[in-house]
Amino acid sequence: MEEKNRLVRALGLRESIGMTIGTVVGVGLFTCGSAQVGLVGPWIIVLTAVSLLISIWPCLIYGEMSAALPCAGGTYNYAKRGLNRVWANIAGWNYIISVIGIGAGETLAFANYFTILFEQFGINLSVVDPRIIAMTLVTIFLVLNLLGIKFSGKAQTGFIFFFWGCAIAWFLYMIPHVHLEYFGGFTMDKLPPFRELMYILGLVWWCYTGFETCCSMGAETKFPQYTLPRALKLSVFLVFVANALFQWFLVALVSPEKYGLLALADAPYAEGLKAMGLVGFPVILLCIGIAFGGDLSTINPGIAAPARYIFTMAEDHTLPAIFAKIHPKTKTPYIALIFVGIVNYILIGTGSINYIASVSLFSLALCYMIGCAAYLGLKKNYPDMKRPYKAPHGTLGCIVTFVTYTALLPFVEYAASITGLIVCALAALYYFIFTRRHENKIPSLEEEIGEIDEPTAEEKAKIDREYTIWKWGTIIATVISVGIYFIPMIFG
Repeated sequence: MEEKNRLVRALGLRESIGMTIGTVVGVGLFTCGSAQVGLVGPWIIVLTAVSLLISIWPCLIYGEMSAALPCAGGTYNYAKRGLNRVWANIAGWNYIISVIGIGAGETLAFANYFTILFEQFGINLSVVDPRIIAMTLVTIFLVLNLLGIKFSGKAQTGFIFFFWGCAIAWFLYMIPHVHLEYFGGFTMDKLPPFRELMYILGLVWWCYTGFETCCSMGAETKFPQYTLPRALKLSVFLVFVANALFQWFLVALVSPEKYGLLALADAPYAEGLKAMGLVGFPVILLCIGIAFGGDLSTINPGIAAPARYIFTMAEDHTLPAIFAKIHPKTKTPYIALIFVGIVNYILIGTGSINYIASVSLFSLALCYMIGCAAYLGLKKNYPDMKRPYKAPHGTLGCIVTFVTYTALLPFVEYAASITGLIVCALAALYYFIFTRRHENKIPSLEEEIGEIDEPTAEEKAKIDREYTIWKWGTIIATVISVGIYFIPMIFG
């Protein structure tokens, strides 16, 4: 690859965590995921805990692969070397569709919370089609990403810290309004039938998907052999923290009599507060945090990450070569970014967050299954590959993850499953018609990854200190998030 066409390594641990959490914490938690409280009540935390358990091992497995192969394209590159180009192509297409879907769904979620925010000031935006608001937002973030990864990475950190600042302020403000007795208002015999429960679990697990975002930007990460595994290990628990805390407050604030409203709401948190008469400042603070923190932090990587997949696949002749163009000044794959924006407009045009969520769920589950198979293939095909980080019992983790995600797929919404299968068929068909005729020689690791610098002693000490701070902050936050669920048992 010519030097002028290389991506630049500008993302550190903070930005990698920000990009990953931003992709994950957003439309799932604040729309589809939280709406499930209306169907399972306080049992939402059990489903959230199960979702965490089935996400930890894949994160560690991806940590090993990303440290060994720190290049753009994540699963696509792992599958290319561990399996073959056909499966790599299928994984790439599914990831692109699913993450663009997350971003598109997020813009629609932003439009809903944005509209409710203005309602609190007496301004009626319901006459404005939410798709117009969503498309406008995509355009803004398309420009942001075209300015360069360093710029968008810093913006991402700002969105994340703004979100958590608003979230903590909202938690503290709402404490006097919680009702611990609501945690006992929903018994096991009221849970939905098994098939529906599995569908709900899938939507809650979707609140954890997207953890591969930092892997897709491996070519733009500083000291990826350390940064990527650490970002993955921390991010999955920080996602649990966000889900557990917000779900606790939703259960504690909304009485079981209002669960029917939550199950159908496009903005469950805001609608739940309004139903309980908690209007004005509580809704304003909530909507500001969700819309300008949570939603914006998801839209940003929702555009950036799939563009890196498209860029990598174009370099491999899996997609048209034009998508491999890098802007000479900003060093961004600008054609790929513009294409992602266009696909966003198309998905937003459907206007359905639930459909987009279900398609994304199916595609990401399949992508991660291919990723697990690629992990096993890499161990076989490249036994001597340098692996700076090794996932504990990685082979067993791949088998368990593959079986678990396979069990989830039959319960995905039927229309979304058909869409996902069509994407797979088109990806395979495209490969056999257009891609196979190109030379399929896989470049050496040195050619594809380039020289990976080792940090100096001073730099290593600095990144270790940063990781230690993040690690202990994550541990404390996780303990608090689990601990608050014992409060209703003690004082309720």
